[in-house]
Amino acid sequence: MNFDSYQLERFYDELMSPDGTPRPESKPLVESIERLSDGELLRRQAAAEADLMLMGITFNVYGDRRGRERILPFDMVPRIIGSSEWDWLDRGLKQRIQALNMFIDDIYHDQRILEEGVIPKDFALAAEGFREQCMGINPPQKVWCHVAGTDIVRDSDGQYYVLEDNLRVPSGVSYVLQNRTVLKQTFPRVFQGMGIRPIDD
Repeated sequence: MNFDSYQLERFYDELMSPDGTPRPESKPLVESIERLSDGELLRRQAAAEADLMLMGITFNVYGDRRGRERILPFDMVPRIIGSSEWDWLDRGLKQRIQALNMFIDDIYHDQRILEEGVIPKDFALAAEGFREQCMGINPPQKVWCHVAGTDIVRDSDGQYYVLEDNLRVPSGVSYVLQNRTVLKQTFPRVFQGMGIRPIDD
């Protein structure tokens, strides 16, 4: 398989640079894909999707009367983020979750953010997720949110943006963990010697 007919669109492409050459962090992956025979990538995609279905890594669409189980879309070609860029993202995401925990703690204690008019008081206190029973509760280390699912996208300018934060039941985290396992089985060589950071913890 080769990338001769690979077309770069107007969005930011994590695999290829604008000149059509692999980005440095993606080069081992591109080389692995180029060594595949014709149709092999599609066969591996089908096998990975079958594995996910057999393992029950599925979800239901609420309101779908057919009740059909589906797998989360699985892309055989992973998005590779270089270590320095990941360090920057990691710091920002941790800071964001800390700020969200501080916000929740303030809502259930002093409510300064409401008193100062940053957020309308009526809006916050009438929110579906607000629980009056939590007023004055002090969780250990003021951590209200233990697992968060922050949805991020990269825009055409190459910058990351947050779409939303899922703080209640971020079920997508389980898909991330299982997709990594399936990807390692499908492309074992890519994971060897590249220093890919684990996500098990």
